[in-house]
Amino acid sequence: MSSLTKMLSILDVFSSSAMSMTAEGIAEHMGFSRTTCYRYVKELVSVGLLVSHNGAYTLGPRIIHLDYNMRQSDPMLKAATPVVQKLAQLTGGDALVSSLYDEQIINVLHETGVENLQLGFGRGRIMPLFHGASSKAIVASMSRTRLKRLHERHRAEMGEFEEWTAFWRHCQHIVETGYCISRGELDSGFVGIAAPIAAASSGDIGSSVSLVFREEHFSLFDQSVLGKLLVDAATRIGEAI
Repeated sequence: MSSLTKMLSILDVFSSSAMSMTAEGIAEHMGFSRTTCYRYVKELVSVGLLVSHNGAYTLGPRIIHLDYNMRQSDPMLKAATPVVQKLAQLTGGDALVSSLYDEQIINVLHETGVENLQLGFGRGRIMPLFHGASSKAIVASMSRTRLKRLHERHRAEMGEFEEWTAFWRHCQHIVETGYCISRGELDSGFVGIAAPIAAASSGDIGSSVSLVFREEHFSLFDQSVLGKLLVDAATRIGEAI
């Protein structure tokens, strides 16, 4: 990794279970020398990405500013916001958009439905790669070569899809269906349904649009009708980016 990548990776240390850390703690966690870590932390503080509180560091206000700018300028968010708002209004479910970067999938947009489900993986949360409809819809759309590499690196965490053939067939089924359904994989008692978003300009798929319901709410719908609704929504978003 470059020095810049190493420095920025410090921001990934902070989470709901580690909201503040000392420079020494960061150095130990990251495997940096103290001298290097102090230099990185000083740079991050100088631009507002970290702030110091009584010898410990937390994420800084610059991140909120960047988040605001992203909401205003990101083509995906601008295209998807009215679409997911309409989905939530029509169905009553929680509507989300999730995006892939590197080998992580993060929820970038979340519109709550009538039940306000309090999802464990709302906006800003990194999703499991191989669990939940939002992630599966994105992963299944990858090329066979990329899927093969991904499977080799993460086989141990794939459970029933530890065997490559089973994993490949599962992905192909999602692609052929056009959408994916998962039951209780992220939150017990909830059902998720998601469709991949393909950018019209390039055909690239790096995001998905999803709806999440309580099991009893989901059972009121015709699955194929709901799936078509999501595929159409994904198409509208893709045409705008």
